[in-house]
Amino acid sequence: MINGFPRFVRAGRHAAELWLSGAPLSLGEFRDLRYRNLIAGIAQMPGDEQRHEAFNDAFARRVAEAIANAEVRHG
Repeated sequence: MINGFPRFVRAGRHAAELWLSGAPLSLGEFRDLRYRNLIAGIAQMPGDEQRHEAFNDAFARRVAEAIANAEVRHG
């Protein structure tokens, strides 16, 4: 996981929680939508790729944790 972008890590984990609770979109669609909403109105700057990676990594890790712990409720 990339450190240095705690807001994006928290947002990624939160997005995964929302998806796991039953979002009506595919995992990838929901993840990408949440990221686009997160960065809406923020000017592009150096580190954008790393912020995106931090968000996606946190999202994936939370979903993996849920699968490993048999928490998955998504259909």
